[in-house]
Amino acid sequence: MKKKTIGRRIDRELLYGVNPLLEALRAGDRAPSEIVIAAETRDDRLRELIELAGKQNVPVKRAPRAVLDREVGNTHHQGVMARIAGARYADAQDLLASIATRVGTDAEPLVVVLDGVEDPRNLGAILRTAECAGVDGVFVPERRAVGLTETVAKASAGATEHVPVARATNLARLIEQMKERNLWVVGTAPEAPLAYTEWDWTRASAVVLGGGGSGLRRLVRQHCDALVRISVHGKIQSLNVSVAAGVILFEALRQRTAASTEVKR
Repeated sequence: MKKKTIGRRIDRELLYGVNPLLEALRAGDRAPSEIVIAAETRDDRLRELIELAGKQNVPVKRAPRAVLDREVGNTHHQGVMARIAGARYADAQDLLASIATRVGTDAEPLVVVLDGVEDPRNLGAILRTAECAGVDGVFVPERRAVGLTETVAKASAGATEHVPVARATNLARLIEQMKERNLWVVGTAPEAPLAYTEWDWTRASAVVLGGGGSGLRRLVRQHCDALVRISVHGKIQSLNVSVAAGVILFEALRQRTAASTEVKR
């Protein structure tokens, strides 16, 4: 089922890195006005990028690497950049309605809710993992959290072009709306009695992850149906939120794949 891409745009942004630009061209939703490649750059993936740009009539020009360094503000651009329409936020209520239509079907929805993730690289990594795990949507708070920035787009390796991201004004209310639509809302906490592997992720589920050192806020925790933990055995007592997201989302994918295989037998 093709994911719905509905919402409003933010200002034009600078997108850089080979994978983010390739995914922007493949998605075809927000073509760059121009692509700039560092004159001395040699990367086999640039051939595909240039071919896709040609098919979409996007001009490509060469420039000294110093020009890209100056425009991007660092040297992590992989020799390519472009000005592109800003990332699209999905409307929260429209995305929620779209997700609700899959509850009770053979393709139960899997959703991510982030409580206060402020590091753009963490958000980008989570979006990349979410896209790879087949997540249907990601919800972030409107305040006290990072949004869809250039750094997020780069860290996501192009996942911002495929995963719907919506901003919620009140996470506690959002969680209640999900529960009203028969989604199980599962928070994460290191002291939770239930291990993440013990939860049945084949059901319509929303996993809630906290971004700060203190984890989920008290009100958000209270509204979750259940809390699960990821056990750690070292001296550091918690995982980075993007790593935790990967652990849980791929456990959900593992369970769903196993269940689907069993049904086909």
